[in-house]
Amino acid sequence: MRFASKETVARLREQYPAGTRVELVAMDDPYSMLRPGDRGRVASVDDSGTIHVRWDSGSGLGIVYGVDQVKRVGNTIKYEIGLDFFRDTALSHGMEEALGICGRYLSAQLKTKLPEERQFCRELFEAMVEASVSKVDPDQIVYPYGIEKAKDRLETSFYHISSGRNSECAKVIDEAIHNSCYKRDFYNLGIASMVAIHNCGFQRVNAVLAHNIRSREFDGRFSRTNKEWASSFDLPDKTFGDAVLNAHPILLDGFADHFRKLYQELGAERFALPGAPETGDAVQNYKITRSIWFNDQRGFAIGHNPKAAAPFVCWQFSTENGARDFYWGNYCSTAKEAADNYVTRILVHMKDESIKAIPSPLATAETCGEFAPGTPAEEEPSVMRQIKAAKHAPHSQKEPGEKKHPRNKTQGGSER
Repeated sequence: MRFASKETVARLREQYPAGTRVELVAMDDPYSMLRPGDRGRVASVDDSGTIHVRWDSGSGLGIVYGVDQVKRVGNTIKYEIGLDFFRDTALSHGMEEALGICGRYLSAQLKTKLPEERQFCRELFEAMVEASVSKVDPDQIVYPYGIEKAKDRLETSFYHISSGRNSECAKVIDEAIHNSCYKRDFYNLGIASMVAIHNCGFQRVNAVLAHNIRSREFDGRFSRTNKEWASSFDLPDKTFGDAVLNAHPILLDGFADHFRKLYQELGAERFALPGAPETGDAVQNYKITRSIWFNDQRGFAIGHNPKAAAPFVCWQFSTENGARDFYWGNYCSTAKEAADNYVTRILVHMKDESIKAIPSPLATAETCGEFAPGTPAEEEPSVMRQIKAAKHAPHSQKEPGEKKHPRNKTQGGSER
């Protein structure tokens, strides 16, 4: 191995300043997952001449002087839009691995404040969601009942598993917010919400966030709009007992704004339940509105007939030669009752059949159409300024006998 002189180190630092885009030419490491052509952004050059790079794939391997080779590329992103990045990654690595690679890329960009990279990340995230909308992940299913009903249904194991995942989700949200501090008191809450959704799913982030805001009804640092949004959900509160968000309320309020915007723009109904929406079969005058298929050629579906005495139904079905046979229908009077039945039947089925039916690679991404061009978010105002402003803002009057809510400490903005 050749050691770089002080003069060489100085030249390398001048040639590869932090933020420079580079492309891998060669790496003498048989265990590395990096391949020639992979790109990343320079983090630093150390005293030995090693160029430390944050690779787009999520790797953090450095380029050793005299052993490995990289070349500078223009400071433009390899792909002009995030959708192209996701498609090429899926073609090269497969759908499952592509979702992981792109998720790590989002995490690596948490602190970016460049408008073009923010927009790139948004397009990438939308493509990821489109491609995975039909894929169900048991970690992202929120058990819809409280402990008493779970006992009656002999489903306490699902209740406790979901409760534990709610707590994990709260930690993921706090960590994403903390890591998004790109300079003192400035946070990239838009990408923080994307990272949390990628790790925990729309449904669980929605539930944990709504529960925490609803439990702080009299905290004037949360906007009225977010409080009204949170109060609209019917959640089994005890399953969120340990899912406490510790980030500062002003940060959580801003996070909620970005999350709700994503949820609304991408279609709330499409992500509130696992599976995919459809407008195909009609069974006994019930139109199928949502379904999910498993690799054992079985699945579940929700049907709707507004003229029926019980306007909603949840069926199980099996498939043969592409045709579906529906049976074991549970008829319900409300959409929520049908959705709860749908979720729990999926959970029970997945206990024995864990392999999910996944659409053919890129099938969904290629038919998702043009994304509406997003407007790059302006730089968020300093959180300290928001906190000072909140001190002088009128607070909601507390009900008689209400206990004062303990003030949460602000998450620090230092890098890990």
